[in-house]
This record gives sequence, structure tokens and C-alpha cells, in this order.
Amino acid sequence: MECNKDEAIRARTIAEKKLSDKDYVGARKFILKAQNLYPGLDGASQMLTTLDVYIASENKVSGEIDWYGILGANSNDDDETIRKHYRKLALMLHPDKNKSVGADGAFKLLSEAWSLLSDKAKRIAYNQRRSNRGFQQKVPGGPPADANGFAKRTTTNPNSRNHPVPGYKPPVVRPPAPVASRRTDTFWTICHGCKMHYEYLKLYLNHTLLCPNCRQPFLAKEMPPPSNLPRSTHKDSSNHAAATQNSGPPLSGLNTDPSIASKAASVIKQVNDRLKREREESYSGWPSKKREADECAGVKSSYQMPTGNGGTAGTGNFFGFSNPVNRSRELNYFETRHMLMKKAQAEIHRKLKEWDSMEASTESKGIQNNETAEHEIAMNVPDPDFHDFDLDRTENSFEDNQVWAAYDDDDGMPRFYALIHKVLSRKPLKMKISWLNSKTTTEFGSLDWLGYGFRKTLGDFRIGRHEINKSLNSFSQKVEWKRSPRGTVTILPRKGQVWALYRNWSCDWNENTPDDVIHKYDMVQVLEDYNEEQGVPVSPLIKFAGFRTVFHPHTYQAEVKMIPKEEMFRFSHQVPKYQLTGSEADNSPKGCLELDPAATPLDLIQEATGTNEVSQQR
Repeated sequence: MECNKDEAIRARTIAEKKLSDKDYVGARKFILKAQNLYPGLDGASQMLTTLDVYIASENKVSGEIDWYGILGANSNDDDETIRKHYRKLALMLHPDKNKSVGADGAFKLLSEAWSLLSDKAKRIAYNQRRSNRGFQQKVPGGPPADANGFAKRTTTNPNSRNHPVPGYKPPVVRPPAPVASRRTDTFWTICHGCKMHYEYLKLYLNHTLLCPNCRQPFLAKEMPPPSNLPRSTHKDSSNHAAATQNSGPPLSGLNTDPSIASKAASVIKQVNDRLKREREESYSGWPSKKREADECAGVKSSYQMPTGNGGTAGTGNFFGFSNPVNRSRELNYFETRHMLMKKAQAEIHRKLKEWDSMEASTESKGIQNNETAEHEIAMNVPDPDFHDFDLDRTENSFEDNQVWAAYDDDDGMPRFYALIHKVLSRKPLKMKISWLNSKTTTEFGSLDWLGYGFRKTLGDFRIGRHEINKSLNSFSQKVEWKRSPRGTVTILPRKGQVWALYRNWSCDWNENTPDDVIHKYDMVQVLEDYNEEQGVPVSPLIKFAGFRTVFHPHTYQAEVKMIPKEEMFRFSHQVPKYQLTGSEADNSPKGCLELDPAATPLDLIQEATGTNEVSQQR
């Protein structure tokens, strides 16, 4: 294997050069060759991961970047699965650990994908945009034309590969017919949704039209004629606007059978003869024998007239449209435009209603899921010993310009924050809120806590988009905050607050850290406000014997711990508390703290304790 090491290093060098030139497919080919030559080559696997991210970023879905593909996930994966994919790739691509060429750019793409897919509202909007059409891969140009002028058949199935078929012989085609002279008063354009070509009169150039195939609006810009344009010998085309449809680039595909083209030319000739006879009959008042014969044979006139707002009119049964034309005269320009505008408006209203119904369905499903999750959480929370914490978060507890902590979807602890802009109603509860989010942790040092997929509960937060919230049981408690000069929301530990600390916290935690190591906590009480130079002093809380959620502070000064600025991510979440006065019940310990069981880890609630005297002597 050592004899192949030099060749592997040479292949890796070529891959790095191709990566610098943005030839990602070529670079991947050489780095795979290097791995095959010398499997233990340093940095090969990291470079391969980098290239996979770049290649995935070039794939498009409905014109959108395939963010799921960048994370190596699927669109139907849940949040936890996507988070695991992100943690795994972030560990391999982080610039501190991956020194290969292009790793920093790949990590930025990964961070952008996580930023979008971790935000529920952004992910729903992104899924709706990409669900309109299927998968599209980046293609350098249109399909190559064969010698007969027809485009070769292609496919856009993302799971297929273009391999030559053994023993396949291309069909023998006839020589092309003489090319008819092009009209000067028309132009060719293409629908960017379904890739269908159309020819319109030039008065519709740069107008927004409605595609008859996919029913989506598109901007009619002048494009070159398709390479597979059928040859037609008829010249009488000045009576109507041509809307000839041809299969476009790889998305639509094309049948190259020459008999199909000859049949299409024959139908076009019959249609034009039909139009000519109709004009003659409009003057004579009597149908011709040829017309009766055509009707018996099933030939009907067909053409399309486009409008500036995307409508079509007067379609027959040619190219898949089946609205027979019944008229005694030609419509003038203004009559046609008025008729098509009415049709386009009706189609737009239908599409808007369809979109509204889709949004309503998505919102109702989300509300049902939230109600189900809240019901499950409520069933798993034990009752407190003395104080009813639900009385502190009723509909009347919410006010404008407050920040509330909300339960997350990791282990159900309150690590999300929401800013309440306005309380619209109390019964039922309806509020306009914005979720707080952050993309940086620089206020506490260089540790990329968010980059490893963990939640941030302290520091500076940005205010997200406005949305309506009706869920009362999602919120834990009101949080003290202040607005910074830059307009961000700052949340820091304050004197007297109770917080849960990660018991096994380490700056070496990453996405591979097991959950049973992460989800172990100690309860502490903050003794002084946070100081940027010294940090924040905390005192541990000890479980009071005989109760589920009652704790008392440690009596020894030596147990006070100082949390420095660089370790502020040790704070997991704030816990609601109530100081007992002794009047709640005969056995209530005066001066002790009762903690909200909804924000207290279950293992601490169920933790067996000795007598209170033993715990005080610790």
C-alpha cells in the first residue's frame, strides 16, 4: 500500500486544483481515486464530504437550492433527524477541524441550510415552494440536436442514470423538409416551470403570460427557437397568433419518431384548410361539402391567441386542448383581449383559493400537532407539593412587550423565547409574537455552541418574524430582559433566579455527545447579576427530604461556584420558583424554594433523598 501513497497524494493535489476551479464532479472523481489507492490518506474523507456539499448545492428543486440534499436528509425527515445530520456534517466541515480546500465555503452552505430548516416557519414556506414542481438538476444547456433537427430524449428522474443501452440502434429518420421562412412579427419564448416553448406575436414580448401546460405565470422573454421545431410548409398563418408548442429542454422530453412529425404537419395543414373554408362560408352562408367530410372525420379547427396577462383562447383539440370553436366571424383584437382577461382573472382567483386552502390545511395540522404535544406534556408533569404554578401563566398573565420562555422539542425544557408584541384576545388566547433567535455566540468567546446543534439560552437574540400564537400551554414563565442599543434582546442571569446547569458540561461537547450525558442537571441559585469580567456566582440547591420539588440553598460558603464568561453555556434553562412562607400547609418548610415540576428534570423529582439534616451536613 505504501507504493501507492505517492500516486494517491498526486490525485489529491489534482482534486484540490479542480475544487479551486469549481469542477466539483471532476474533483470528486480524483479524490475517490486517491482513497482507492491509499485508504488511509490524510484528509481524503473530509475533502469528499466537502465536495458532496458543493455538488448538492448545485441541484435545484423548483428553482430553489436543495437544502435537504446539502444536509444529506430528506424532506420528510423530522427535526431530530435533520439536527443529527447537521451535527455530523458540522463536526467534519468545521474550519477548526477541516483544513481541506473549500471547507469554509461548504461549512457556510451547511450553516445556511441549518438556519432555514431549523426555523419551522421558514421550513414550511420552503417546502411549499419546492413542492410545486419536481427535482431539477443543473444542466449546462438545452438538449443537443440530432442530424434530423430533433432533440434527443432525456430524463429528469433524480434516481436514474443515463447509461448507453447495449445493442440499441437509433431509428432511421427521413431527411428534413425544406425550412420555411420565419415570420418577423413573432418571437419564441419558454415557460420556466415546465420548459415548454411557445411562439407569440411580438406585442406580447416581456409580458407575463399564463402557461397553458402547467398553468403557471411566466415572463415572456425572447428565446432562440427550439432545435426540434417541426418543419411546416404552409404559409397562410397571418390570420391568427401562433402558439405552437414544442417539447423543451430535458424536463419535458420529446418523441423523435418521424411519423409523429409528419402526422403533426398533416394536422396543421388540415387545420389551416379548415380555417380558410370557414372564412369563405361566413360570406356565402352555406357549409361546403369538404367541411361536412372533415367533421365526419373528426378534424376541428384549433389555434391559440395569447394575451398580455397570460390567457389563451379559441383552443381546439390540437396539442391536447379540447375546446371546439363555434363562431361565425373573426374576433377583433379588443374583443379577444377582453374575453381572455376575463378567463385569466377567473383562473387567478381559482389558484388563489387553492393556495388559501393549502395554507389553512397546513395551519390546522400544525395546531392539531401542537395540541397533541401539549396534551402529552401535561400528562407527564407531576403535581407540585404546595404552589400551583399554572396560576402564574393564565390568559391574564400575558401583557404586551413581555418575553416568555417556551418549552423546546429536545427534552421539554423551556429553552425557547418569544417576544409578545400585542395580546389580541384573552379568551380564547390570541397573541402576536416573534420568536427570538441567534446565529452567533461571540459574546461569550469563540466556542461555536450553536454550530454543534445546541440551544442558546443566554446572550443576545434577534427578533424574528411576526406570527399569531394561540397556545397557552407552550409557555413556562415570564423572563427578565433588556433591549440593547442595536435593537437585539439581551437575556442574562439575575440575582435570585434559579437555573439548571449541565452537570457534565464540557467545551468538547459536539453532535456525537450522547443524550444521557447531556441531560443531567444541577439546580443552582444566582447570587449576583452577571458581570462580563468575573462571570456570575451561583450556589447549589439541595433537595429537601420528603418532598418532590422543594429545595433549599447550600449553607456552606465554600460551595459557592463562579461561572466565568467562557462557560456561560453551562446554563441550560431558567426554572420558575416560589418561596415558601410556611403558611401553605402544616408541613411546608419556611424559607425553602419550590420549583416548577414542568421545568425540573424528572430524575431530580424522583431522586431519593435522605433526611434534611444529612443533606445540610454535606
